[in-house]
Amino acid sequence: MTTVLVDTSAFVAVQRSREQEHEAAIHALAALVERGVRMVATSYVFAETYNTLLSREGRWLAFEWGLKARGGSLVEFVRVDDGMDDAAWKILASHADKDWSYVDATSFALMERENITTAFAFDEHFRQRGVTVIPG
Repeated sequence: MTTVLVDTSAFVAVQRSREQEHEAAIHALAALVERGVRMVATSYVFAETYNTLLSREGRWLAFEWGLKARGGSLVEFVRVDDGMDDAAWKILASHADKDWSYVDATSFALMERENITTAFAFDEHFRQRGVTVIPG
């Protein structure tokens, strides 16, 4: 089964109709669901998405998104453990020329650990990392 990592940028684009990428995100998500793709994200992406929605839309939308995300089966949230945490730090340390966030680095670490090569993301950092990005 194909596995795709979901980034904060994709979650936010799906949730906020005012986002420039909203339509592309909705279509990409529908295609992933139709194909039966396994979707994963880190617990840090969950936190970052909640905080982004909270600051842009308010508590109601952020909390509703969180309830659905935590209670649903569409995306599996993987807790960042010590090994992923260490791997993320090594990724950041070895790429001093990049301004990747720590959350991005934990996503990269999860991708390496699970041999995931594709991300549902609108964040250019995934392309910088050499990841195949959906939507293309």
